[in-house]
Amino acid sequence: MNDNTTWSELARLPISNLEDVIMARFVGREVVAQMGFPPAFLIRLATAISEITRNVVQHAGCPGEVQICRIAQGERVGLRIIVTDKGKGMERSERFLEERTRGLLDSGLTDTRRLVDHFLIESAPGMGTVVTMDLWKGAPTP
Repeated sequence: MNDNTTWSELARLPISNLEDVIMARFVGREVVAQMGFPPAFLIRLATAISEITRNVVQHAGCPGEVQICRIAQGERVGLRIIVTDKGKGMERSERFLEERTRGLLDSGLTDTRRLVDHFLIESAPGMGTVVTMDLWKGAPTP
């Protein structure tokens, strides 16, 4: 993440079941629509939110939350999505980004990383997981 990026939280939602995943997706789409982002951006955002929040429901072993934030770097604006849980966590989370499928998880993390402009995952066994995703208005679609 860039040091000169400013951000403000627009929404914070709990994630504990599939209904919460749907609500997070809906709220994210509403926020970017109100900010005037193009339709392709809405699709990328909704898919990224769905994939990562569904991972909380399926793999964390406990509830989590999603924060939807407006970000800016000078004139450039975008959205930051932060999904957190205090669940099982992962050892060497980067391996899930390098390996498409090894029978442990589907390719959701890898595919989600391709949808966003910046993707960071921080996780450790017993410490939970934090996924931060940035999408910039006007950024090229992957």
